[in-house]
Amino acid sequence: MDFNKIFSPFIWTSKGGIFEDISPIAKILVIIGATILSVIISNIWLLILMGIVFLILISYSGTLRAASPFLSFIVFFWFLSIVIIIAIYRDLEYALGFLSQFFARFFIISAAGLFFAFTTSPIKLAKSLESLKIPGEIIFTLTVALRYIPTLAFETAAIWDSLKLRVNLPRIEILKKPSLLYRGLIIPLIIRVVKISDEVAIAAESKGFDPGKKPVESLQFEYRDFTFVFILLGFFTTLKIIEYTYMTP
Repeated sequence: MDFNKIFSPFIWTSKGGIFEDISPIAKILVIIGATILSVIISNIWLLILMGIVFLILISYSGTLRAASPFLSFIVFFWFLSIVIIIAIYRDLEYALGFLSQFFARFFIISAAGLFFAFTTSPIKLAKSLESLKIPGEIIFTLTVALRYIPTLAFETAAIWDSLKLRVNLPRIEILKKPSLLYRGLIIPLIIRVVKISDEVAIAAESKGFDPGKKPVESLQFEYRDFTFVFILLGFFTTLKIIEYTYMTP
């Protein structure tokens, strides 16, 4: 399966810095490990530290601007929920305990996913999955989904900037008008998504997509990939050890 031909109308823009060269499998292992450990770890400060690590990775990869709108919404609703719970139920322990843990874990998973999406070429991911004998239909679905994430982020930012120019209102005023958001942001975004999906389908058909073709390359897992996995998972595991040793009553 020649993914270079299939994705030729949607050439990957290199924005991942040094992390673009890391094997997609290594990144997936780190995301799975971080997700599991974020569920096991219950201390809110350690969870926040895990989130900061992925935030640093996103920043160092040069994709913080593209990822910041979604992550900012998570942080905004995190603090808004805390304020509402404290104001209504006067339950500071619940607001800073279970509720904060939920949002912190959601932030970690979202930041890890965005880091993977913005630093991984769909073609590299496809070739890595091919070497693991994963069926071509699944590979194509995953690579198209991965290619959509950065595209949606940039399309949303472009439509949002266009909306602000048209209405000439501050951001806060726009957010107070759901009908304006619906007509000016959501509908154009849906139209753009449908158009892109149609272009992908036409490209795959015209370029001769063949999911049954046998892989011709083997998975290359280099020293930098082992180092990447070892450092990050080692750090996250150390956080759990610290919690178990020093923070467990």
